[in-house]
Amino acid sequence: MIAVKLRDLHHQDKAAVVAMLRDPKVMRFLGPRRALTEDEADSWFESALANPDRFAVAEADTDEFIGFCGIKQIEGVFDFGYFFRSEYWGNGIAARACKLAVEKLSAEIDSETVQVFIADENVASKRVAEKLGWQVTQSGSKDGEHGRYYRITM
Repeated sequence: MIAVKLRDLHHQDKAAVVAMLRDPKVMRFLGPRRALTEDEADSWFESALANPDRFAVAEADTDEFIGFCGIKQIEGVFDFGYFFRSEYWGNGIAARACKLAVEKLSAEIDSETVQVFIADENVASKRVAEKLGWQVTQSGSKDGEHGRYYRITM
């Protein structure tokens, strides 16, 4: 099992972050729903470095960048999300990282005000929410995709 930690994004994470943003499997349910171009990924990284919001997730032992997890304010709404390098999928990292992020954020943010949207086709993320015991509050759509909104439970 890979132990994970939350930390700030570092300059040395750039190659891994850019590669992740250029991976069509990772980007399937994110942003423009397509892999970013090299320039878009570079710009995204520089913006995330200058204006941090979600936590960087890294291997606890090696500090290797794995992905992002946490809250980002989008159009005035606290949006909880996570995305990881595809080579780390299937190791239970998402559930562990989400648990760490929720614990860390619980002192700062009322979980009732946080939105979690998971597209119906995003089967892996639905499993993560179920594993964490998050409750479906309603069905709906976001960015043209149908899915469900979840309430984070501690």
